[in-house]
Order: sequence, then C-alpha cells, then structure tokens
Amino acid sequence: MKKILLCMILLGAWVAICEADTLPSHYDLRDYGRVTSVKDQGRFAVCGVFAAYGAMESNYLTQGLDSAGKNPDFSEMHSIYYGYGYSGLRPEQNFTPKFWWERFSTTALCARFMGPALEKDMRYTEKVKSVPKSAAKKSPEDYEIPVRLRDAYFLSFIGANNIDDDTRKKLIMDHGAIVVGFYSESKKYHRAGKYYTYFNNKRKDITTHEVLLVGWDDDFSRDNFNPKPSRNGAWLVKNSWGKDWGSKGYFWLSYEQYLYGGTAYIVEKFNPNMRHYGHDDLGVCQTAGYSWAASVFKIRGDKEILKEVAFYTAKNDTDYEISVYDFGDHEPSDPTSGKLIASCAGNMKLAGYYTINLPEEFPMKQGEYFSVVLKTNRRAMHIETKHAKHSENAVAHERESYFSNDGVKWVDGMDVQGGSNACIKAFTVLEQ
Repeated sequence: MKKILLCMILLGAWVAICEADTLPSHYDLRDYGRVTSVKDQGRFAVCGVFAAYGAMESNYLTQGLDSAGKNPDFSEMHSIYYGYGYSGLRPEQNFTPKFWWERFSTTALCARFMGPALEKDMRYTEKVKSVPKSAAKKSPEDYEIPVRLRDAYFLSFIGANNIDDDTRKKLIMDHGAIVVGFYSESKKYHRAGKYYTYFNNKRKDITTHEVLLVGWDDDFSRDNFNPKPSRNGAWLVKNSWGKDWGSKGYFWLSYEQYLYGGTAYIVEKFNPNMRHYGHDDLGVCQTAGYSWAASVFKIRGDKEILKEVAFYTAKNDTDYEISVYDFGDHEPSDPTSGKLIASCAGNMKLAGYYTINLPEEFPMKQGEYFSVVLKTNRRAMHIETKHAKHSENAVAHERESYFSNDGVKWVDGMDVQGGSNACIKAFTVLEQ
C-alpha cells in the first residue's frame, strides 16, 4: 500500500541573503573558471536564449558537473529552431513565430526537456534556411540532452521588483552568471581607456537587450562612464555580440543602470529514463487570481515511478503545499477526489520555477491517473494561456487543469481566461 507522508521541505539552494559586509567588493566569475566563452548572436534578436544558456553553462561549471573538467556548450539554435514553427511538433507546443525571445520562454522549453542540446549537434547560424536540411528528419528528442533544468530564480515576477544589488551578487556567487535586461542603445557604449562601459538610464521602464552579470567592482570609477552616474560601482557584463566587440566581448555597466530582473538557473545531469508530464508546454504566460491549482495526468509507459513535481511561484516568500492523488484507471472530474498518496509543504524565498522531490517514490502503471494539487498563500497562480505575440498557439482541454480558492469548489481550466493550463509538472522514471 502506498504510504501517505507529510514532509516539510525548505529550499536549501537559496534561503536568505547574506549580510552586505560578507560580500567581497570585487568579484569575477572568470577568475574561478565559471564562465564559458563569449558567443555571437549576429543580427537576430535572440539575446534572451544566448543569455539563458550562458547562465546554465555557468551553473554547470559552478557545480563541477563534468568530472573531466570540460566546458559545456549548449545549442541556442536547437532552442530557437524547435521553439517555434517546427512542423514535427503539435502547434500548441510552438511559441508565436518571431516573438521576442526571453529567458522565461527558454525556461519553459527546458522544463519539458526541449533542451539544452549540444552546440556540436546543431550549430548556431544566421542562415536559418540551412537548418531544416540537417534537422528535417530529427525530432527534438533525437538530440542528446546533457542536463535538465531543475530550478530557476526570477527576481522580477509579481512582487519581486524591488531588487537590491546584494541579492544579485549572492546569486552570482552561489549559482553563476545571472540574466538581466536593460535598455541598450549601440551608440551609447563608451570606451574609457582599457574599459568598455555603458550607462543610459533615460528609459527605465523599457528593456531591449538581455545579458549576463558575471561579476562586479564596487570601486569602479564613475569617471569611466559617459554620462557619469552619481556614484562609483559597476557590474561586469558578458555580452553576446562576439569576442571582437567591447573588451573581448565584455563591458562594465553602472550600478545606477536600470536592470530588469536577475535570473539564476540550476541544472543537473539528465537522466534519459526520466519522463515529463505537463500541460503547460509554453510555460508562464499570465497569472490567474487563485490560491489553488491542479493538473491531472495519465501514465503513458508500462511501468513508471513518480518521483518529482514542479511548479512556479509568482511572488517572493511563497508558502506552498503539494498533494498528490491516485485515481487508478478512473479519469477524475475533481482533482482531490482520489486517494492521497503524498503531501509536501515548504516556503520559496524567491519567485521562480522549482522542482520538488516527493517524500517517497510511487510505482504507477500505464493508464493510471494521478493529480498534483498546489496550494499557496498567494492568490496568483501562473497559467499557460493565449497571449498576443507570445503564446497564441496555447490550447487547453477539459479535465486537465483546475483552479480553486478554497480547495473544494474547482473550476475547469477551460473556463479560466478563455482556456488555461496550470503551470504544474510531474516527473517519473521508467521502472528498470
């Protein structure tokens, strides 16, 4: 008999910000071999995927995941090509063609094992028409996936916009390079001796470019900027415009520059026997005003072991409760009407995407239904739904996702904002 367990899970990877006086005044990930080489995105507006994969590579190095000490090189083209318009996928698995790529979309792709693939298997090129010739006979699953995305910390979701420098610094030290957005104008970059610098804070509420913060210098002189900020201090930035740009691809950005966010990624070695369950292929699109959300899944394989669940939190300092119910071969219309087989609870200090280990592994059979029910202390659930110039292809179906504000009366996702899926996932491994 499957055992009912209750566990209190607290996120260990990032719990609290250390005091400012424990942070060094100067820091550079390059000094520790925790940054990969500078890439060149060319003329396409795909800085977001370059930044996201650069952050994942940096986290890979930070954790020392390769025992041979080799640097990872993930394929941006794989994400771009298979992320939209690929005819081999169902339409609802593709983002809107030519939309502005950004890190949340890359998170959604990687969360369903659509990357990262290796650069050697699909190299980046500006000759996009040449890609289908080599990839036409392949599906995304045909590529080696060296790592999976486990967690992502988002500093600019709802309620997470007042970000101090120490928060970003701590994330860099603990997890590697982080992704930020800012308003970039090519003519505003300034050469100051051996430095390449940028400060242009006139359009604070708009960001046009995503890059990686890889270090900082509290004493970096304000005199190196034109125009000058009011104080010293700057971020060391890895760009994606090639090694011949700036200072070998890097530049310094004033602390006073308006930045959007600061996303850190946590990866781990990929288990090819792992299977993904989720109705939110396009990930976060909007929020809905509910405290409860649930998704119902049906086991596809002959024998699988349920091990993990994953979800997004929309705000900082979110308390959560996870409950998993088993329904046997009966498809439920109420996600809590089955047999409770697992419960977990905890707190997430930062908004983001999180993977949680269940307190016990649960063998499940082909055709068996189960639900993952999420409750938080925030009335803001992330949903996948249609959104202009981003997720017009999103599709919801009856009896897949549910929402509630009391855990008793449930609304089918088909009736939420024109059709919505809960951003909840489950992961199994094939029974050996």
